[in-house]
Amino acid sequence: MSLSSLEAELDRVLDNKLIQTLFQPIIDAQKATIEGFEALSRGPSDSPLHPAPVLFETAERGNRSLELENECLHATRQAWQSTHRTQTLFVNVSPDNLIPGHLDREILKALLNPSTTPPDRIVIELSERFPAADMDELKNSLKWLKSKGFRVALDDLGAGYSGLKLWSEVEPDYVKIDRHFIQDIHEDLVKREFVRSVMQLSQRLNCRVIAEGVERYQELEVLQDLGVRYIQGFLFGRPKAVATANMEPLSHLKSGHQQRGRLSAASLMHYVDTLHPDDTLGDAWEQLQANPGVFALPVVDNTGHAKGVLHKWQILERFGTNFGRALHEKKPVGTAMASDALVFEVDTPLEELSQKLTEDEDDYLRQHFLVTRNGFYEGMGATRALLKQITEQRIDKARHSNPLTGLPGNVPIQKEIERRLGEKQHFYLLYFDISAFKPLNDHLGFATGDRLIVLLGEQLQRHFNWPDDTIGHLGGDDFLVFSHDPRHAVEATSLVTERFDTECLKLYPEKAQQVGFIEAEDRTGQYHTWPLAHLTTGVIKVTPDTAHDVDSVVEAATEAKQRAKKGCESHATRPRNASVKSDTPTPDFCNRFSEAL
Repeated sequence: MSLSSLEAELDRVLDNKLIQTLFQPIIDAQKATIEGFEALSRGPSDSPLHPAPVLFETAERGNRSLELENECLHATRQAWQSTHRTQTLFVNVSPDNLIPGHLDREILKALLNPSTTPPDRIVIELSERFPAADMDELKNSLKWLKSKGFRVALDDLGAGYSGLKLWSEVEPDYVKIDRHFIQDIHEDLVKREFVRSVMQLSQRLNCRVIAEGVERYQELEVLQDLGVRYIQGFLFGRPKAVATANMEPLSHLKSGHQQRGRLSAASLMHYVDTLHPDDTLGDAWEQLQANPGVFALPVVDNTGHAKGVLHKWQILERFGTNFGRALHEKKPVGTAMASDALVFEVDTPLEELSQKLTEDEDDYLRQHFLVTRNGFYEGMGATRALLKQITEQRIDKARHSNPLTGLPGNVPIQKEIERRLGEKQHFYLLYFDISAFKPLNDHLGFATGDRLIVLLGEQLQRHFNWPDDTIGHLGGDDFLVFSHDPRHAVEATSLVTERFDTECLKLYPEKAQQVGFIEAEDRTGQYHTWPLAHLTTGVIKVTPDTAHDVDSVVEAATEAKQRAKKGCESHATRPRNASVKSDTPTPDFCNRFSEAL
């Protein structure tokens, strides 16, 4: 296309305000969240100016770069406000256009509208590829920008010749490493050393580093090993009109989608490119043809909120009749999609997800569901994968559960400790033990002892019922409980102890209840005085600073239990009465809990 034709097309685009804004996600790999989105400007999709290089080169040749850049900012502001996103927005501005008298500061101020985006959520990106003609004036402009709340990023580090100098002059909040140094970094020692050097320098200068152009899992793995926290690239999402991100690669790195905490909807999620309700069925069919393993497509609105699911069979049903494709391929997706699709947040537990899928009153079982994070589309899940995961969970639970109580045994308990330590959690570990259990077993029989163990397991499950509570049965009369909240732990322990001791006392003859002990033979035939069985609880507080492995946690919990048992020995032969009730845990336990705190 001739230069004059391109310039005429640029006139049309600018006069009619046809600039399109696309958003590409920037990921915080450490937190597994979206750090922000970079706004990228394009010409209309049906225009020869749609590719960014052609658009901006045409404007530069016609000395209209400033006019185009201002229009891009206008379009970005409108598009960003429509997304209702709260993350950081990264906006590209060429350095020369920041020189006073060039850039319309009122447009930049408009981006800081408090009702839409807080000031510190806007990052102005300066490219090293286009050095400023007047560095002093640029520094003055950047000073003004920061005074208004903007943050600054240095883009394309390593692509030009003045990178380090510009870094020292600009003092950016972010530095973005050019994609050249990221591509195939897992196979290139020089690139790895370059990124390592940038990371070391950024730590000294208190600057965040973003790796651009990440497209492969191997690249992501190397970058994480090098300590790069912020990632941008096709692996997490191509530039799109809808501000969404594919978080699945982070799950891939966690081996088999083992997410933090218990398995949730995130463990079943895979990212599928989205459709808009106004897209055509022909567009949807092309997307399905390009991805043979995909049988349903998510439909989201301009803000990234889920609107429904378009199944492959719904298109085939329309295209399969005589002249069906000709009749339907131009129709919008919104006319054919299933708008009653089930939507779950990423942290929805699998059990809850399964319950909602199966309790639906419709006559058919939904084959797919949508996964969101804070209401924004995150990915899709398949019901078949859910059923498989639930089945595997139950088989694994049965394999490692205590046969008497059905509670998780030693292997799941060890995994739970490892998980919490790995996530650097602060939590309380309570060790429940039935003191004087052996004399009860010997005197009243093993069936009574088993009944008492089952009772304790039931009471622990009844009262330690908060979402993050975890109960395990080590074996015999030993139980462990994990809890985050100290007040809840004290109240639950009080209720369990009261009910257990009351029911336990009823198992003994009336005389033993009155005197508080029993007389019985030991294994050598000698008579002894034995205390009545009662519940003892030891507690420890586990923090990343106090525990580093499973063995140290178990050892500390065992010591806490032993101290608790010794503290109760002076009360071992105290008369007990079944009618006595208490609204608070014993003083001994409260003291031990205070020590743990």
